[in-house]
Amino acid sequence: MNHQNNNLIEVKSLKKFFPVKKGFFSRIHGYVKAVDDISLKISRKETIGLVGESGCGKTTAGRTILRLLESTSGEVLFEEKSIFNLRGKELKSIRREMQIIFQDPFSSLNPRMTIGSIISEGLLIHRIADHKTRLDRAMQLLKIVGLSPDYYNRYPHEFSGGQRQRIGIARAIALNPKFIVCDEPVSALDVSVQAQIINLLKDLQSEFSISYLFISHDLSVVRYMSDYVYIMYLGKIVEHGLCEDIFQNPLHPYTQALISAIPLPDPKKKCNRIILSGDVPSPINPPSGCYFSPRCPKAVSECHNHYPILEEKHKRHFCSCLRVPVSFKNNGDNNAKN
Repeated sequence: MNHQNNNLIEVKSLKKFFPVKKGFFSRIHGYVKAVDDISLKISRKETIGLVGESGCGKTTAGRTILRLLESTSGEVLFEEKSIFNLRGKELKSIRREMQIIFQDPFSSLNPRMTIGSIISEGLLIHRIADHKTRLDRAMQLLKIVGLSPDYYNRYPHEFSGGQRQRIGIARAIALNPKFIVCDEPVSALDVSVQAQIINLLKDLQSEFSISYLFISHDLSVVRYMSDYVYIMYLGKIVEHGLCEDIFQNPLHPYTQALISAIPLPDPKKKCNRIILSGDVPSPINPPSGCYFSPRCPKAVSECHNHYPILEEKHKRHFCSCLRVPVSFKNNGDNNAKN
């Protein structure tokens, strides 16, 4: 898939900082730099994987892109229209095109609403159809995601985790969106159910031409789902490239450590695990230089003093590391960051 053209979503230098307040007067003493200057592009019908350890800012990035959280700075373009500048009816209209599947399939469903009401709520809010049409649409959506239309009047507590996630997916596709943020949609599910949900997402993408931002820390799932992958560490993108390039030839030491941790199906086959020392630094007070340098097995003194720029090391393969040489000559036809 051509990643350079036909962009549905373009994220430019996005930042989301949360103020840290202390004392009786709640003065601001610092900021949690949850998302710190990230840029990415998502083409139509494409799946972008966003990978990183827990707490690296993946979910915050996804929610800020959808404007569920207000950004600190930066810009998000949806079909070349800046969504941060929209208000009122314009903003409500564009929300139909952008949806989210939440990580926890239970807490994201209102326990006091029936399944039919939950799925058709978006149609009601946007005044798209009358009651009878909304009922028919909800039943159709239940069938599309592999559930019986007879479940329409049941409540969330009556379903298993996998069934609840299917309900969440039905709600997300009810308005025929062009873009869905999948926020770790299978991490709370059993492995057998994970496979069903992942295949369902693939089928829906093919049928309805949906673009996904697939947020996960499960690299095996990301490899199966994604066309293009971004690796995130402490609020920053440290590497991105085509999915197979990232998995076959990881450049950044952090990416190499993540991929080395993927379990192998053959118990007799040995793999060289890269064990990272120490804990993830605090996003309130990140280390000087490269944020990964305190844990990096390849760090040198220069790494502790300078933050490396994200540059194209191989063709369409970008990395933010001083230790990785540039082996690709950029002729000026590629974006230096994406």
